[in-house]
Amino acid sequence: MSSLYRNLKGRRALRGPLLLLAFGAVVFSVLFLTQSPARSQDATVSTNPQDINAGAVLFEAHCQSCHGYQGGGGAVNGAPALTNVGAAAADFYLTTGRMPLDAPDHQALRHHPSFNDQQIRELDAYINALPQITGKGAQGPTIPTPLPLCTDENTTDTTNLSTGNPSCVTLSQGQELYAVNCAQCHQAAGSGGMLSKGNVVPGLHNANLIQAMEAPIVGPQPMPTFSGFSNAQLSAIAHYVQYLNHPDNPGGAGISHFGPVAEGFIGVFVGFVLLWFAARMIGNRG
Repeated sequence: MSSLYRNLKGRRALRGPLLLLAFGAVVFSVLFLTQSPARSQDATVSTNPQDINAGAVLFEAHCQSCHGYQGGGGAVNGAPALTNVGAAAADFYLTTGRMPLDAPDHQALRHHPSFNDQQIRELDAYINALPQITGKGAQGPTIPTPLPLCTDENTTDTTNLSTGNPSCVTLSQGQELYAVNCAQCHQAAGSGGMLSKGNVVPGLHNANLIQAMEAPIVGPQPMPTFSGFSNAQLSAIAHYVQYLNHPDNPGGAGISHFGPVAEGFIGVFVGFVLLWFAARMIGNRG
């Protein structure tokens, strides 16, 4: 009878740690499974009148109620004019699903795009053409074209990225620029975080090359604009952001690349439970 009692007591003692361990496994399984690959896209901006006219129809149906007739602004408080934002801003907000937005005072967060690739191409063309259509504003930034990665990190094109015109960029150049300009908010592994007043810093694991180059140009709030970057510098940063999607893991498991928080979680909720379990088994045998 006493042996049966000890067995039942031991099982009850193990129930809590095992449930905690199972909960941790479920949480990290969800984090791994919900990561989605980056999308590819065409970097060219159409100047075809048919695309521009089709974009005007889409704009009137989906954007004009906030951004005003021909993107002049003023229709809704907080919705900016679009006459000089350029194709880069339109493409970034549309391909990342940040627009259309529920309300102008909401933070524009990444969602599934509301338009297909052809419709985005047409809206890009229309917004890019607004300075010519309206006669207002200057031409805004166009969609950038990324430079390729150098084929060998040891044979780098040594042209200065900020002032020169290199033919390729390297991950080490991108890492240096990212560490100085981006990691403070987006985290070293590109996992994002939170700022004051409830602002969300998005993770970068869904951004493709073009979007990673557009974001510093556009400056989606609360991110500032980095107008001083050259195309080569933007290319280097974008390639490094792509690397962060599938980085090397010389230390073992990547744990979703969330950094020390995830490692601490594993240490406490897995390592501690295993040590506690071993201590209980040793104690019971004694």
